[in-house]
Amino acid sequence: MTDPFRVLVLLSFFVILVSCEHGIRDTDDIILAEVGAHVLRLSDVVNDVPAEVYAADSLRVIANYQRNWVNRKLKVNEARRLRLDQNPEVQRRVRQATESILVDAFNEAVYLDVMDEPVTRTEAQSYYESNKDKFILAERHVRFRHMIAASLTDAQNARNALMRGRSWASIAEDFSVNPQKAIRTSRQFFPISTAALHFEEMNTFLQVIGITEISPIRRIGDQFHFVQLVEAREAGDHPQIDWVIDQITDWLMLERRRKHLRSMEQSLFLKAQANNELRVYDVTIPEQQIEIVQDSL
Repeated sequence: MTDPFRVLVLLSFFVILVSCEHGIRDTDDIILAEVGAHVLRLSDVVNDVPAEVYAADSLRVIANYQRNWVNRKLKVNEARRLRLDQNPEVQRRVRQATESILVDAFNEAVYLDVMDEPVTRTEAQSYYESNKDKFILAERHVRFRHMIAASLTDAQNARNALMRGRSWASIAEDFSVNPQKAIRTSRQFFPISTAALHFEEMNTFLQVIGITEISPIRRIGDQFHFVQLVEAREAGDHPQIDWVIDQITDWLMLERRRKHLRSMEQSLFLKAQANNELRVYDVTIPEQQIEIVQDSL
């Protein structure tokens, strides 16, 4: 009997030779399994599995795919031998599944038509200005500076420099353990409940200090921290447009897709009527008859 591990090693070497950028280039594609008239090829695995999953452990992916494919084909063949495909309920479910797949494919095709017309920033800004009453902050948002220094001396020097009016960027470069992060986060607003979330004492300071006020220095672990509150937006205020621009853009694109889909549905309805392919009847069903039908189910 052939050693399975050796086969997989050889197979892995073959994958390197014939695959390129998650696609098979060689016309002599290796066969992994055969069940009746059905054939599983290496390209089926490579092209069906996401690139990042396949690259992480190609041998395991191939083996699992091969095993699952064989099991599935054997079960399908046995179900047909038992004539389960002739069962009325099975046929109904197959028709239902087929219709669902086709409807999803149609909707996706309609949505792709809209992708060629991306929502512009101007459209998103216009929607925000026209619907500001829909965009309300549920809690206070703050912008703050957070110094994390390696020593108490560095923290004290940074705090003194900040009180003298020196720029935060230069202070962060000289005293912060992570200057780029200190500068980047100082430009963003955070909900007060998550501001400096991993440093509970700093979060508490931010909830009580005033604008421009600097907290005392505190040692947390092996580092020294302080925060300065720079700006605040209270609960009930409107968020800045940049906070919600991505959500608005996504929503407007979704709404555009929905409108396009409704238009296509109406077009199909009218076309079917014009071709005399559609009849929709106004039917009044007595409540007693409905109860009879329900009882029979």
